[in-house]
Amino acid sequence: MNEFGIRNSEFGIRSMLGAAVVAVALIVPVAILAAGGGSTITFAEGPCFSGAGPGGPWNPVKKGDAIKDGQYVKTDAAAKVEITLPDGSALRLGDNTIFQLETSKPKKDKGASFSVLLGKAWAKVKTVSGQQNFEVKTKTAVAGVRGTVFSVLAQQDTATTVKVFEGEVGVNNRPAKEKAVGPAEGAGKEAAAAKKGERVQIAGPKEVSKKQWEEMIAKAMQMVKVAANGEMSEPLAFDLEVEKKDEWTAWNLERDAATKTQ
Repeated sequence: MNEFGIRNSEFGIRSMLGAAVVAVALIVPVAILAAGGGSTITFAEGPCFSGAGPGGPWNPVKKGDAIKDGQYVKTDAAAKVEITLPDGSALRLGDNTIFQLETSKPKKDKGASFSVLLGKAWAKVKTVSGQQNFEVKTKTAVAGVRGTVFSVLAQQDTATTVKVFEGEVGVNNRPAKEKAVGPAEGAGKEAAAAKKGERVQIAGPKEVSKKQWEEMIAKAMQMVKVAANGEMSEPLAFDLEVEKKDEWTAWNLERDAATKTQ
């Protein structure tokens, strides 16, 4: 079992196949979500669960169940689930996925945000309006969207790949850089004093300034890779026809096309 309660063996074969198969594909025609209503499970196939934290405890979910902001959703092998947001936008999770619905409705200066801890997710969200952002986060990257379609792959080793299908996406490595920042100066002495029973004030974590993390702008049919250590690639071209050969991608494209006619 890994830290999320999913058997490591379930990911072994996929890990050997590389980034194009492993983990997350989050495709987003992005949106600022409308007020009112809540998020609801509108499709569920196979073992799907929700919980208050990334490690559970997990409760089974089915079509029609509500998912609140802050909740986590997990799928097991051969499972799929679709979450419809307050404005009718859809977030779909593939098998062996851990996902958090952080904020589905923007508040003042904060936009909608979601986290992909592990697995594969696909989102179809309406066009952004106004200046608020729509963020999809992993352990190493943040993809900020202002009206586009893109995918995010969050791998088991925390590396991330962002693929843009329409428009532009700003991709930064802030989470990886924040993780890499060591303890503040003097923290070692403070820890030693604490062991002796002395009362000390422990310095908080260092903040990472914008100058310490990078951002790349990826345009349509381009991808950006963020390694586990935060190193970023330049935007690289990818082939849409090749992407369509992936079963998960093809299923989502078909479902997207079907919803347009409804």
